[in-house]
Amino acid sequence: MGTPGPGPAHLGRYELVARLASGGMGEIFLARLEGAAGFEKLCVIKRILPHLADDPRFRAMLIGEARIASMMTHPNVCQVHELGETDGQLYIVMEYLEGITILPLLRKLSKEAGQLDLGCVSSVIQQASDGLHYAHELKDRSGQSLGIVHRDVTPSNIFVTESGIVKVLDFGIAKVKDASAHTQTGTVKGKYAYMAPEQLRGAAIDRRADVFALGVAAYELLALRRLFQRKTDYLTFRAVMEQPIMDIRHYRPDCPDALAVALARALDRDPERRFATARQFGSAVQEAIAPIRRPWTHGELGDYVCASFAEDIQKRHQQIASAVRTSLAPEAMPLIEQPDEETEIDDGTQEFPPVDSAVAGTPVDARHIQAASGEHAFNEPSVTGPALEELRAVSGSGGTQPQPVVVVQHRRSMVWPLLAIAMVLVAGGALFLVWRQTQQPQQTLVIESGGGVIRRGSNTLVVEPSVAEPVDGTAPPSGGAADPDSAAPVKPRPRPAGDPFQDAVRRKRAEVNRCVESHGSPPPGTRMVLIVAPAGRTRTITFAPEAVGATPFGACIQRVFEAAGFPHGEQDHRIEVKLTVSA
Repeated sequence: MGTPGPGPAHLGRYELVARLASGGMGEIFLARLEGAAGFEKLCVIKRILPHLADDPRFRAMLIGEARIASMMTHPNVCQVHELGETDGQLYIVMEYLEGITILPLLRKLSKEAGQLDLGCVSSVIQQASDGLHYAHELKDRSGQSLGIVHRDVTPSNIFVTESGIVKVLDFGIAKVKDASAHTQTGTVKGKYAYMAPEQLRGAAIDRRADVFALGVAAYELLALRRLFQRKTDYLTFRAVMEQPIMDIRHYRPDCPDALAVALARALDRDPERRFATARQFGSAVQEAIAPIRRPWTHGELGDYVCASFAEDIQKRHQQIASAVRTSLAPEAMPLIEQPDEETEIDDGTQEFPPVDSAVAGTPVDARHIQAASGEHAFNEPSVTGPALEELRAVSGSGGTQPQPVVVVQHRRSMVWPLLAIAMVLVAGGALFLVWRQTQQPQQTLVIESGGGVIRRGSNTLVVEPSVAEPVDGTAPPSGGAADPDSAAPVKPRPRPAGDPFQDAVRRKRAEVNRCVESHGSPPPGTRMVLIVAPAGRTRTITFAPEAVGATPFGACIQRVFEAAGFPHGEQDHRIEVKLTVSA
């Protein structure tokens, strides 16, 4: 922080008034800029965590994000005002937005068994596609295309303001043509459930990967179900690569045929057969819906958001007003609740469930079949509903009778025979590993936390009491040291067997087990440090070695403990966790 001591915290000319979010690499704050004659403006500041501030990789990522976003001036893209540095601390200053992302909207409607008006969907997709198209078309000063690809177009990055303006957020992992500092060939960045197949394979991508991701978001807006998200990364990967896609009219019978065709084209696994630009997709959606429903105006969209989330929005306004009136030191800074703070992945809940993915019968190539309207209208030969993998508008002479329901797949090729061979080899390898494991002593994952242990054996977690440690005044409040052994010494405070911090850990044991079962055990000697804020929320989570935090296992563990609720207190609490594998 720029200002030590008990007074308000500053970064450059900005006063930090509240914490909005905190992750493994950075923090986001609500900040205030004051000027002459009572001028005041709220903004959002993103900064790297203090213990990572000198890491050239993270500095390059933040600078790259600011460089891309600073070139953009469009009403449907979140604006970046400044890249600053104070006492070696890099930070980005962005516009402050009031509203919600479409993720909590999807969850709310799915839970209530409601549905979005087609005019609302048309407005959201049209505005989001305009923002993406603007970014894709951006050129440098010499007139050369920058080749920007967002790579993370998801419901949590599509924001609807209270005035009905849709904003595309977070170009933090955006790819720029020939920019080696941002990414490397073969690197997979983004959320698997919204990645195009070529992006999952680590192949070269272009703007059409964002078209695919926006198509997934549009499908979910209509169906109110996850299209590809499953309980594990592996199942999600498989769903994106090979799952027959259900015809949207199975979930929304009121969808026009032209809308189903537009979605099918955006979700084609072959990028050459998708829409060439995001604007083409947005226009196709709008034109398909226009004959039966006009797009909502900004005012109508804003009124709908404010009415649907009136309680959440009012609560957030009150929290912000209180934070702005009271300038607090960093350790006392409030956390502003977000309506979509929970994890993007619904693990087994019915709040936002996945689509029906069971496939019955033998896949049939039905591209030659035409419906009476001149468009394909394909169904699966089962009660799970229609599929639209090859849904296409086809020219033809004369009408025909509706055809039998079928499952639609790509043209015959060598892919499926090769895939079958690969699956046989994988199954053989798995059987060999199972046999080999039976010949070796059973290993147990031991997770030591303070004075107690959490042992995993035979897929069962047993939690014994432990000691929670308050953070000493000399310890960094953000969990700055990645190596727990190098942290400032703290004086442990013994707690009774019914320690509430351990109770909070016990409540998460089933989720911890799922992380281990889904992603495997961590490397030997892995350690983790949790810093729990006085409000009972996990402030920071760090790993040693740091690379564990970037693995699926590390991400899973972070999601579990970021959602954990701990006891309130008067100061931060530091919980050190050692994870070792013993025979």
